[in-house]
Amino acid sequence: MGIDARSLVHNAGGSATYVRNLLRCLTCLEPLSASVPSNNLVWNNTRVPFAQLVRRWDVYHAAAYTGPLISFCPTVVTAHDVSYLASDDFYPYKTGRVRRGYYSASLRKADRIIVSSSFSAREIARLRPELVPKVRIIYLGVAAQFHRDEGGAERIKMELALPPRFLLHVGDLHTRRNPELLVRASERLGIPLVLVGRKLKGCGPLPESVRHLNSLSVDQLAAVYNAALLLLSVSEYEGFGLPLLEAMACGTPVVAANRSCYPEICGGAAVLVEPQLDAVCEGVLQAISCRDELRGRGVEHAAGFAWEKTAAETLEVYREAAGK
Repeated sequence: MGIDARSLVHNAGGSATYVRNLLRCLTCLEPLSASVPSNNLVWNNTRVPFAQLVRRWDVYHAAAYTGPLISFCPTVVTAHDVSYLASDDFYPYKTGRVRRGYYSASLRKADRIIVSSSFSAREIARLRPELVPKVRIIYLGVAAQFHRDEGGAERIKMELALPPRFLLHVGDLHTRRNPELLVRASERLGIPLVLVGRKLKGCGPLPESVRHLNSLSVDQLAAVYNAALLLLSVSEYEGFGLPLLEAMACGTPVVAANRSCYPEICGGAAVLVEPQLDAVCEGVLQAISCRDELRGRGVEHAAGFAWEKTAAETLEVYREAAGK
């Protein structure tokens, strides 16, 4: 069985985390990580079919949205979200008829489609109802590196010169994640803001008061979670929200927008707010006032999400796609 592992070469955030943990848990998977040709459409329809013929895989897993339209074995496509179908404002990269058409064609061609939440499954049912019979819901997991570590929190504060108390946001910054609202809430509350992730479409210049980090190792990220006062995510649209669970596993309270998949994924272990300034500030103050209770609920909730379970359920989808 083969899997698209290009995300590991570029350390592409959540996609890399997904592939890395599937490879760790499923020894039957063989990574395909060559990055030439660089064009995604060409790569998927030249490099992948050739590898399928040479390596004789039973199943190929296109792990991030797009797969081959010419395929010599059953294909499983993971759509981490369907923001590109829902709204141009939700998709952080340049859109166009070719890109949008290729994303949709990849879903149509796939033998099975994996999504990470019931919310995403409902979105596919709303936007592409003909695909519903192929959709399978599999939650993501939380790696063992994410756990409570007060010593690590103190060390990372010194290593990265972080403030003693700060609000944290983890994830690439673009329009649907409301970076301006994060900054305004930080300024009104008088609590410094630390942002981890790339700046993409819709993220303008950041004030000097905001600390922007990128390219952290997994261990560094876990330590930053532990050091934060709380994680704040006010995104309008997500397919899963892995940083929320990673923060919970580290004992860090979470304040999240009452939108898309967040109520489903947080399961009552976070403070949910409307993505508006007054509501966000009130939610942060509420989370601070009941910090110990939220920490306990978050750790317990995150413990229910394991990559081993994700991998076992994914293997069943492979077998289903292959007719075994």
